[in-house]
Amino acid sequence: MQISDDTKAVVQFLNEFTKGNLRKVNDLEYIFEIAATYGGNDELNRLVFAGKSVWNIASKLKKVVHGTEGIELLEKELLRNINEMVRFLRKISEFAEIDVKKRFDDIYFPETSGALKNLIDLGHDLAVFKDIQSQSRRQEL
Repeated sequence: MQISDDTKAVVQFLNEFTKGNLRKVNDLEYIFEIAATYGGNDELNRLVFAGKSVWNIASKLKKVVHGTEGIELLEKELLRNINEMVRFLRKISEFAEIDVKKRFDDIYFPETSGALKNLIDLGHDLAVFKDIQSQSRRQEL
C-alpha cells in the first residue's frame, strides 16, 4: 500500500513527539491513509476515541491490585472499548488492500491475548494522536 507524504509526515511527527515510542507505526500509517483516502474520518475519530479509552483503562488496570473493589467495572469498560476499536478497525480495513487487510485480520481481530496486547499498543499510539489533537484545539481557542 502506498502511503502519502502527508500521512508519513503526521506519523513521523507523532513518533518524534513520543521520542520514538510509537508502538504500531506502520499500522498507524495504514489507518490514517485509508481513512483519508476513502473518507473514513468518522470511523477514524471513533477509533481514536476508543483507542485512547483502551490505553487509559489498560494503564490504570496495570496499577490496580487484583481483588480491588470496582476492578470488574474497569475490566468491563476495557472490553467494551476493545470491541469498539475492533469494530472501527474492521470498517476502515474494508477499504484496505488485501495484504493490509490480512495483516489486520491476523494481528488485531483474533480473540487471543496477543491480539489484545496489539490493540492496547495501537491504543497507545491513538491516545498520543488524540492528546495532540486536543492540545492543538485548546491552542486555537
